[in-house]
Amino acid sequence: VSLLKATQGDAIRNYYHEMHVIQDMLVPLYKVGDALEFVDREMEVYPLWLCPHKLFKPPVKAMINPEPGFEYDPRQGDTEDAQMYTDVGVYYAPGPVLRGEVFDGVEAVRKMEQWLIENHGFQPQYAVSELDEKSFWRMFDADLYEHCRRKYRAIGTFMSVYYKSKKGRKTEKEVREAEQAHLETAYAEAN
Repeated sequence: VSLLKATQGDAIRNYYHEMHVIQDMLVPLYKVGDALEFVDREMEVYPLWLCPHKLFKPPVKAMINPEPGFEYDPRQGDTEDAQMYTDVGVYYAPGPVLRGEVFDGVEAVRKMEQWLIENHGFQPQYAVSELDEKSFWRMFDADLYEHCRRKYRAIGTFMSVYYKSKKGRKTEKEVREAEQAHLETAYAEAN
């Protein structure tokens, strides 16, 4: 996916972003019905891909984790060490585009990302993201990631995963400036 993104020109990239939806939503199993209604209401994309995903509770918090306390109120598919999630894949031209109507792909993705944050869902990081950095770290847990970046001196050497998934190209200078700002504020504000 990264290679394909890197070789796309701006015109093709913008066409796909405005005329197609290529997104995945990782949502708790009990919220799949709500996710399907959201996609129908905001994007009208069919067919949809549904793939079960067991999200294990790791011994140390990772970037994505089950909902806090899921093990005390288990729902269908949950076990004491894992919460059942479903990947809802949304890949096709939206209904409005097929009917020749206006479709705002940027706004649709923003709404989807906000819905995911509010419903303890996740957007895979290979997808186009419209999140600002603070919202990105509301979706993902930065603690272990930040610890590893500091321990292995990656800050200032390798760009943050946020900048790898953020829409648009980043110059070396922009990444350096963002990394410096990151050292000062980003993760502290996410909490």
